[in-house]
Amino acid sequence: MSAQGTFAADSTQIQNKAGSTSQEEIALPAVTVTDRKNEAITEGTGSYTMDQTAAATRLPLSLQETPQSVTVITRQRMDDQQLNSVQGVLENTTGVATYQSDSERTSFYSRGFLINNVQYDGIPTVVGNTVNGSGIGSIDTAFYDRVEVVRGGSGLLTGTGNPSAAVNLVRKLPTRDFSASASLGTGSWDTHRGMADISTPLTEDGRIRARLVGTYQEGHSYIDGYRPERKGVYGIIEADLTPSTTVSLGYDYQDITPKGATWGGLPLWFSDRTQAQYSRSSSYAQDWSHWDNTLKTAFAGIEHRFDNGWKLRAIANQYRTDYDAELLGLVGRPDRATGLGTFPNGAYPVALASAGRSRQNTFDVMASGPFELLGRQHELVVGATTSRRTASQRDIAPFYSSFTPVNVYDLSQPYPRPDFDARSATLSDTRIKQSGVYSTARFSLAEPLKLIVGGRFSNYEVDDNAGGTSLHYKKSNEFTPYAGVIYDINKIYSAYLSYTGIFNPQTDYRDSKGNVLTPSKGKTKEVGLKGAYMEGRLNASLAVFETELDNAAQIVAGTFTPGGAQAYQSVNGTKSRGIELDLQGELTRGWNIYAGIAHFTAQDGNGVRLNSQIPRTTAQFFSTYQLPGEWSKLTLGGGVKWQSRIYEAPSTGTSTLGGEQASYALVSLMGRYAITNKTSVDVNLNNLFDKKYALQKGDFDTVTYGAPRSLMVTLNYRY
Repeated sequence: MSAQGTFAADSTQIQNKAGSTSQEEIALPAVTVTDRKNEAITEGTGSYTMDQTAAATRLPLSLQETPQSVTVITRQRMDDQQLNSVQGVLENTTGVATYQSDSERTSFYSRGFLINNVQYDGIPTVVGNTVNGSGIGSIDTAFYDRVEVVRGGSGLLTGTGNPSAAVNLVRKLPTRDFSASASLGTGSWDTHRGMADISTPLTEDGRIRARLVGTYQEGHSYIDGYRPERKGVYGIIEADLTPSTTVSLGYDYQDITPKGATWGGLPLWFSDRTQAQYSRSSSYAQDWSHWDNTLKTAFAGIEHRFDNGWKLRAIANQYRTDYDAELLGLVGRPDRATGLGTFPNGAYPVALASAGRSRQNTFDVMASGPFELLGRQHELVVGATTSRRTASQRDIAPFYSSFTPVNVYDLSQPYPRPDFDARSATLSDTRIKQSGVYSTARFSLAEPLKLIVGGRFSNYEVDDNAGGTSLHYKKSNEFTPYAGVIYDINKIYSAYLSYTGIFNPQTDYRDSKGNVLTPSKGKTKEVGLKGAYMEGRLNASLAVFETELDNAAQIVAGTFTPGGAQAYQSVNGTKSRGIELDLQGELTRGWNIYAGIAHFTAQDGNGVRLNSQIPRTTAQFFSTYQLPGEWSKLTLGGGVKWQSRIYEAPSTGTSTLGGEQASYALVSLMGRYAITNKTSVDVNLNNLFDKKYALQKGDFDTVTYGAPRSLMVTLNYRY
């Protein structure tokens, strides 16, 4: 029996027994095999891959049977690399590029387009700001069994969104037997992290069970004055009303309260048009600078399993956010000799205040199961989703807080908090309603040939009032098609071809007259080859794709809306083409590997390079190996991330003089020592060679640097 996946014949858990006399058995990680009513999990498997996922089609398919590029970041990999935030996960995922504007805003891209599709347990949710992608990166991963990333169009399940990728956060579930784990970590810049995770049956037979997870992380940073802090709690109760019916109720809360938060980078250009250089710790953020976020989700679900193999599931989610920010940045071109300047040259402080809240209610109901037709068995999914999101925001537009230049050679001088209350604010309210019905069918045309077809009819309506300007937009019965063909070449390899439609409303983007851009529409075609080795414990995929998109939003350099926001224009004929290679799983017993490389080219209908601020080629590699025999208590690992150059072209986007960061690689190492069969210590070393690199270079003519070499030591306990 393989230890990967969930396929026990009953609902008992089988674990390595404490007190085993074999030294090799003591060193091996605990392996849990459990029946989760066909619910795939990665926790406890020790694996870098999984048996099946429904992230692409809502059909429970293996990676080999899924006609799209899918990467699964398992619980084991998150633990090995200490990927404690969603940003850490996505930074280490094939085909995902990050663009970090400052300490709090990180945007994620795939195939040249912004990722704006986020799901919790398969339910679409708007997280943070859809324009810059901020909000998702700081989410703690301690609550999740895995993160699934489906690259390409995902309109079948989300209804709307860019043809980039969909990120699905899959929560941990309670176990029928008692289990507990805890960890304490300390590292560079006085970073401290604690986590506790308890799962317990509430009845003797495990029919009612609960799980509680809590996290806390605080410390300083490589950035002067920046003190990130986040805490969270997640709880879930699950109950079997009957052997065939399960209900669940849960809540998670995350409070992200960084002090000394930065806003943008530091001035990149001197007044003589030479480039400035700073230490990686340099910052002009103040003690009063902050960007606080609170994320709260309540959810409930019910699932009934019929004797004929069909399943009915309903889920309700309520997602709430609150944020408050007061920030200070620097813009301008200081004098190279003095670090100061005379207006309009010089670096001048710019202040911003913003606060807002949002609430999204979502309900999804789905039925799935097998059916027979023409003597063969097939699968079908039918479902419906409805959601309503309301958001309010109060902004004090960016303003020059002082016309006295700041010396960029001495950024330690404190700057008093501006009187934000004395300035007029812009109020905005947004209401978005979405609904849709979807269906997917998987037909077995022949023993080696499967056809997946599906579609979604979506309704979308938005009412927006920003700064006294009202907007109403409505679209009904928008159809998003999906089709895929999979051919099993043999027991190891399969080939596939897929087609996905794209429908993406762009209500966050306005032109120079303040009008909202019309929705972008297009299609993605993908052809690929997949392989499943060692009975599915190692999965590989090769994909070639092409995306065509019309009405894509593009920044109009130096142009603003009547309200002062950045103006955009719709561009037709946008195309993105590329290739992706992904490898995830186990090479041999105790040897895990993750590797991937992705390359794309993208330009709009005028031949202008699309989003040049993100790399065209990225590569990932990470591997761990548990030593054999008498050394089996020790696990060693390491990896490297590489990306091609990025640049901001002069007089495009938000840049006037541009900027460029050459290609670079970051190397990491890890080691784990099993002190006992329950206790281990992990050591993680990132940026081994202390490479200095820019996260962005040229955005508003500023530069932001990445983290230097860092160390984290974590003590783990598992019962």
